[in-house]
Amino acid sequence: MTPWIRRAGVLLILLGLAGLFLTGAAAERARAALEDELIRIHIVAASDSPEDQARKLLVRDRILTELSPLLADCGTAAEAQAVLLEALPDLAAAAEEVLREAGCTDAVTASLAVEAFPTRDYEGFSLPAGRYTALRLVIGDGGGHNWWCVAFPPLCLEAVSGGGELTAMGLSPDAAALMTGGYTLRFRCVELAERLRS
Repeated sequence: MTPWIRRAGVLLILLGLAGLFLTGAAAERARAALEDELIRIHIVAASDSPEDQARKLLVRDRILTELSPLLADCGTAAEAQAVLLEALPDLAAAAEEVLREAGCTDAVTASLAVEAFPTRDYEGFSLPAGRYTALRLVIGDGGGHNWWCVAFPPLCLEAVSGGGELTAMGLSPDAAALMTGGYTLRFRCVELAERLRS
């Protein structure tokens, strides 16, 4: 192999690595912006028994119904967060009410917290792994499997078919593209960068 071919091969490898780095850096910036634009919802069941898992879904349905009018006038995640903070006692009470109707006496704890979420595919959109502010409802001891989606914008309350609807809901074009453009490779680059950082 001639020195020229060896140097060309090394150059191609370096260019490929630089391209991967730039793709990962762009995805990281978009992901970080997305974390600021969304509020996730996280409902944790009391246990993994079939009854507690079914009750978790009853709580989910009730909370999604409560969130719709609560967040209807919110234009930003910051506005939605302020509304949710004020509504935490009412949301916990609504969840407990639906549990009582199902014959369950578990308490529900409602809070807003920053939590780590894995990459998750939903119907019509995907979300990269990251640390998102989440409306968290824990039923009883919270020892069971959970359910999560997006509280704001209301992506779990209505069907989303593409980026145009996402930008109409207040997400930036970059965030909408990151969620709907099939960026699995970008998500994996972001996850690799997260692992290298820790």
